[in-house]
Amino acid sequence: MIIEKSSSASSLIANGKSADVVNPWSLIIDTDEETITVSKRNRFLIGKDSQILAFKFIRSITIDEHLIGADIHIKVVGGKASVFCFSKSDVDEIKEILLEYNQMKKGRSIIFS
Repeated sequence: MIIEKSSSASSLIANGKSADVVNPWSLIIDTDEETITVSKRNRFLIGKDSQILAFKFIRSITIDEHLIGADIHIKVVGGKASVFCFSKSDVDEIKEILLEYNQMKKGRSIIFS
């Protein structure tokens, strides 16, 4: 199952990141490949910067809620990835998907250690 979410324009504007409305952050969760991909088009709009994380290296997921929207910070072994200004409903859905996946795979691999 592949779930793709991106930053909401209203949250970007409300949180002072209106320049990023043209190139919002994107988060793709692929439960079949067990990867999370964080990507954002660069400021020149000619390329895309991506960071791919494997589920087995995730140590924690932090959600930082704002008045409008929320940020997600994913800490992995050796670094971290952040996506900004998602809608609160998207953040709740992402959290539920990851926690449900963690419960389903409890015997083989654990996302959060």
